Amino acid sequence: MELLKSSSLTNDIVDTSAVTIGTFDGMHLGHIHLIENMLALSKKHDSSSVVITFNPNPFIVLNNLDKSKYHLINNMKRFEILESLGVDYLCEIEFDNSLAQLSAYDFLSNFIINPFNPKDIVIGYDHHFGRGREGNTSFLDKYSSLHNYSLKVVEAYKIDHDIISSSLIRSLIQSGDVLRSKKLLGYNYSLRGTVVKGNSIGREIGFPTANIDVKSIEQIFPQNGVYLIKSKINEDYYGGMCNIGYKPTLTSGEEISIEVHFFNYNKFDLYNKKLDIEFVDYVRSERKFENIEDLKLQLSKDRDYCRKIER
Repeated sequence: MELLKSSSLTNDIVDTSAVTIGTFDGMHLGHIHLIENMLALSKKHDSSSVVITFNPNPFIVLNNLDKSKYHLINNMKRFEILESLGVDYLCEIEFDNSLAQLSAYDFLSNFIINPFNPKDIVIGYDHHFGRGREGNTSFLDKYSSLHNYSLKVVEAYKIDHDIISSSLIRSLIQSGDVLRSKKLLGYNYSLRGTVVKGNSIGREIGFPTANIDVKSIEQIFPQNGVYLIKSKINEDYYGGMCNIGYKPTLTSGEEISIEVHFFNYNKFDLYNKKLDIEFVDYVRSERKFENIEDLKLQLSKDRDYCRKIER
């Protein structure tokens, strides 16, 4: 898959294409269903497949939000999923307040028609683009004859009668329901962060941890608590448990931390490396213990429980 940036787009990148456009925050099963509809048309008409998305999410820019308060997925993970689906081109539109003022027609012309010559445009039933969100299904249908493309609108994708949406998945993750979020995402929710040196207290009490720099994470955190997790390190998966919270037993509880303890610790050097933490299941809420011995006892119980439910 080739990655294109909006700042370097040229006309006629491909002879013809099937295009879909969206924020694709989360790359959940609804997004994959939409993209698979586009890929089917690409294959049918022997044209290039193109996914157009935004970085950062327009909602963040327009509402002046921090990425860690909204994003469900990092760019690398999104790229990996799209590549695995067989998409030919991923075009990232660099979104800012200036682009927000671009009319829907100028967006259609500059970022869809001129570079990709679409034979098919596929969008979700609720997608909008352009100033004032005027680029909707009616707008695209209006200009289909002029620009010689067919429009396909994909209806809502449901699981257990729930419409899969990024907002629903955000609420599930922020409430700790990582099992339900997996059902809607199609994979374990994961965070990618940089491992930094900690204060070694975990090692001293028999539970060495990889400490994650929370400022390096540009996604929402699951609710504070203890989780069963797994991570891929040196091509192998390792099970473990992760604590998200303020470590009230050991600190004054002013700064949030993310710490991972692996069950089969192989003394690998993770400092300054990116670690993907996949959240498999919620274990318990974070709480303050009377002393370190009580904390160690609970950590042992947590580890035993996690090993029992590991999957």
